[in-house]
Order: sequence, then structure tokens, then C-alpha cells
Amino acid sequence: MIGGLMKRGGIVAVAAAASIYSTSAMAADLGGDCCADLEERVAELEATTARKGNRKVSLTISGQVNELVYWWDNGDESNVYQGTSGFSSSRFRFKGDANINSDWSAGYMIEIETKGAQVNAQSASNDDGGEAIALRHSFWYLKSKRLGKISVGLTSFAADDILSSTGLGGTATAAQGNYDGAPGMGLEFGGTNILVKDVFDVWDVDRGNVVRYDTPSIAGFVLSAAWGEDDRWDVALRYAGEFNGIKLAAAIGYHEFRDQAAKYNLGDFNDIRGAISVLHVPTGLFIDFGITQRDWDVANADDFTFWYLRGGVYRKFNALGKTSIFGEYGEASGSGDNTFFRSAAGTGADTLYDSTDGTFYGIGVQQEIDAAAMELYFGWRHFNMDSTWAQDYNAGTAVGAAYRVSGDDVDTVYAGARIKF
Repeated sequence: MIGGLMKRGGIVAVAAAASIYSTSAMAADLGGDCCADLEERVAELEATTARKGNRKVSLTISGQVNELVYWWDNGDESNVYQGTSGFSSSRFRFKGDANINSDWSAGYMIEIETKGAQVNAQSASNDDGGEAIALRHSFWYLKSKRLGKISVGLTSFAADDILSSTGLGGTATAAQGNYDGAPGMGLEFGGTNILVKDVFDVWDVDRGNVVRYDTPSIAGFVLSAAWGEDDRWDVALRYAGEFNGIKLAAAIGYHEFRDQAAKYNLGDFNDIRGAISVLHVPTGLFIDFGITQRDWDVANADDFTFWYLRGGVYRKFNALGKTSIFGEYGEASGSGDNTFFRSAAGTGADTLYDSTDGTFYGIGVQQEIDAAAMELYFGWRHFNMDSTWAQDYNAGTAVGAAYRVSGDDVDTVYAGARIKF
């Protein structure tokens, strides 16, 4: 009995001694006061590493990588290229916000785009297609739940993304309304000097150094307005809602362009564009429609009209996530930049092309993988250029009579993936 107690007492004594030694060693290793030293070391780490905000303004890092492979054939040549998506490019962003009070908040966003080889800029002679690191957004904002949001800096005009983002059918990585971002846009129609993007130059309004205002959402409607970039301004109205198992998204915008040196050298223009998307949730059936009309403030300049229609089914057929299966069709007339030159290098000779029309159609599938925040996509797209008027020039003087030009069609087959982080 006494021996057993002595044995147990010895064990307890050894354990206590070990605990005291461990605590003493830890304290000695941390320099005495372990808690104070730990706080000091945390402060040192915060000063030398990226951290989540400054305890007043948050920091969230996110982004995506979207790369694809596509085969193309323009009648003269065929090849296989790899590149960065022009619909939804690879990028990373830094976002943050802070609550000022129960109504007001402030925040910022910096977004940087990385393009290994942008697919809508690759040509038959250049598979690199605009390698670049570019700044997409850099702005701050003040936001009121009652009064709306004002943003100042590099960001989207009010009408930006109306064609590209008004879609409910799960096709965002495979197909959008800004078809000048599609793979193969930098190719020539075989037998001509005309690029695919000369005909389908939709131009999605894009971003600029602006001041922008967005109202709060009122019954699903948001009104936006922006001004900047040397007398450019626009307004846009967007709607999103759901009723009786039907989701609806719609947008319309008007853009005044008074800064032609930044985009074209053909004078000023105004642009009106709209889009609508309808999704029947129980069946997954959807349809997207978009249109843009660009009117030039230049005598004898043909205006540009573009429209597209896309439809299919978007629902969960397997455990990975939702699948979108779709078909698409669109037409362009007047040519996107209205009147464009192509030069014969070193000769002083130019050709002026005008009144160019085109059509495109295709099919595709996009598969979401929910567990990896990933989307896989695959599709085929066919571009056709109807005949166009052309006039040759030499050192600025017209040579001969105007004539008609027609070229071979362009086909692309693409496959890729977008993963978000």
C-alpha cells in the first residue's frame, strides 16, 4: 500500500517537474514573458508580410486563370494555337472595404490582367498575340445603402459589359456577346486582307479613367452613369429578377464617344446597346439576345449594327455541377470600325474597305466543376464575310475603280478551362 503510494507519488513528482521544466524552457526560449514576446513576434511578421487589411480596411485577394487551345482554318492555312481567353481573361484582384457607419462604407479595387497570348489578337503570322500585363481596374468608392455608390478611378463605363455579362445560361467562359473577344478574331479571311475582327468589331465600351455613379437596387433596377476620358459619357439601366420560376436579366445603355484618338481615327460616334437573358429554372431552358447600333458623326460613313442570339439548356445533368449546352448565331453590318485601311508594307499603297457584312454561328458546351471552382468548355464557331467594297489608294490618291472583295470563311474549334481562386 505504502509502496504503491510512493510509486504514484513519484510519478506525479516527475510529471510536475517535467511540466515546470517545459514551461520554464518555453518561457526562456521566448525571452521571459512568453505572451509579450509572442505579440512582438506577430507584430514583426505583420510588418514584413502581406496581411488581410490594416484592421480597419479589409484585403481580399482573388482572381482566375482562363487558358484555352484552339484549331483554326481560314482557307489559306490551318494551325493550332494556345492562348488566354479574350472573353474572360486571366487576372487577379485586390479588393477591400470598411464600414464607416450603419449606412456608409468605403472601399477599393485593383485588378491586373495577365495575357500570355490573347486569342483574339493572334494571327497566322503571330501566335504570341499581345503578351501583356495590364491594369484593368484601380479605383476607390463611397457607398450608401440609401443613396448609392460613387466610384473614382480606372474602372468600367456605365454601359460596359452590357453585351458580355447579361447572360443566365452558364456560357460566360465559352461565349459572350462581345464576340470580338473570340479566338480567331485576329485571323484574315482567306484570300483577302480583312481580319475577322474588322467585320465583328463589337467593342464592349470597356473601361476608362472615370467618375461613375450607381443607384441602389430599386425593385431589381439599377441606374448607372459615368463620365471621363476627355468627353466620353454614358448611362445604363440594368434589371435582374425572378418570378414564377423564370429568371430575367436585362440591360440597355447609351454611350457618347468624343475621344476618337483613343480608339478610331474616323470621328466621333454614339452607341446604343441592349441585351436580355431569360432562364426557365425548372427546365434549364434559356435564351440570350443582344444588339448594338453605332452611329458615326462623319459624312458618308456607314453605321455599324451587330446582333446575336444564343440559346440552349443549363441544368445539372451530373454530380460535378451544372452543364450548359448551347447554339449561337449573329450578324454584323457596316463593319465595326466603319471604314478601315490595310497597307502593303513599304509600298505606300493602301486599300480602303467599306460596307462589310458578316455572319457567324456555332455550338458549344460548358461544364461546371463545383468542387474546384472550375469550368471546362468546348465548342466550334464559323465566321463568314459577305462581299465588301474596296478602293485602292497610292500615296493618298485613289487608283482605279472601286471593286467587290470576297474571301474564304474562318472556322475555329476551341477547348479550355477557367479556374477561380
